[in-house]
Amino acid sequence: MILRTNLYKKIVKLLKLDKPLVIFDIESTGLNLHSDKIVELAYIKIWPNSKTKKDDMLINPEMKIGKEAISIHGIRNRYIKDKPPFRDKAQEIWEVFNDSYYSGFNIMNFDLPLLRREFVRCGMDFEYTSKQIIDTRELFLKMVPRTLSATYEYYCDKDFKQWHTALIDTEVSAEILVKQLEKYEECRDWEFINKIHATEESEFSEGTRKFYWLRGEAYFAFSKYRDRSLKEVAREDPNFLEWMLAADFSKENKSIVEKALHDSVNKRFLVGKNILKK
Repeated sequence: MILRTNLYKKIVKLLKLDKPLVIFDIESTGLNLHSDKIVELAYIKIWPNSKTKKDDMLINPEMKIGKEAISIHGIRNRYIKDKPPFRDKAQEIWEVFNDSYYSGFNIMNFDLPLLRREFVRCGMDFEYTSKQIIDTRELFLKMVPRTLSATYEYYCDKDFKQWHTALIDTEVSAEILVKQLEKYEECRDWEFINKIHATEESEFSEGTRKFYWLRGEAYFAFSKYRDRSLKEVAREDPNFLEWMLAADFSKENKSIVEKALHDSVNKRFLVGKNILKK
C-alpha cells in the first residue's frame, strides 16, 4: 500500500538514492540491548525509483514486556501472545533491511543494534556501517538539540501530542527527514551525513562479511568453504567451526557458528535415536 507518495519522492530526489532507504522504528520489552527484544517493528522502504513498501508488525518476544516499556508504547503482553516470534519473521525482515540505507530517530544507538542482536539469536548476520545510517536524532542534535516531539514541532510546525506507536513514529521520522533535507542543503551530502554518524570503528567492525544468507540458510563468504553452507560444513568438518569459535572472530559471527554446530549435533542425535528405535 503506497501512501504519502510525494513525501517519499522528495526523499529520493533530495538524497539521490542509489539503493533503498528503510525508515523504521522499533518498540521493545525494555531498553537493555543485551537482553530485551522487539515487540513491534514498523518500516517504510523507499527504492531509488520511488517505489514504496510499508508494514507494521507485532512480534512475540517470548518474554515479559517491562512495565516501563508498556507505559511508553502501550503494547501489553496479551496483545502479542499469539503473534509470531522474531525467528519466524527473520528471513522476511532480513530481505527488507539487507543492503539498504537506514533512517529513523535514534536508530544508531538503539534500533539498529537491537535488530542486529535479534538476527544473531536466529543465527543470521545483519551487517551495516555508519555510512548507511541517516539518524534524524543525530542530524537534529547537530543542528538543534531536542526530543522527538520537539523535533517534529520544530521542523514541521505541528503539535505531536498523540499516542506513540511504531508506525506513527516512523511516519513522523519521514516527515522530519524531508524537512531536514529541505532546510539544510549540507544534509543532502553523504560525506557530511557520514561525518555526523561516524563513531568508534569497533562498533561497526563487523563490516567484513563472513557469511551471507540464501533461502534463510547461512553460507560462507570466505575461507576454503566459501559458498558452502554452514550446515554442510558442520556435518563434514565440525573441527573447522570449532576452530572459528577459538579464533579471534566477533561474538556475532561466533553465535552463528555455535548455532550451526548445535543444530548439527541435535540432528545427529535424533537420527541416531531413530536408528536405535528401528
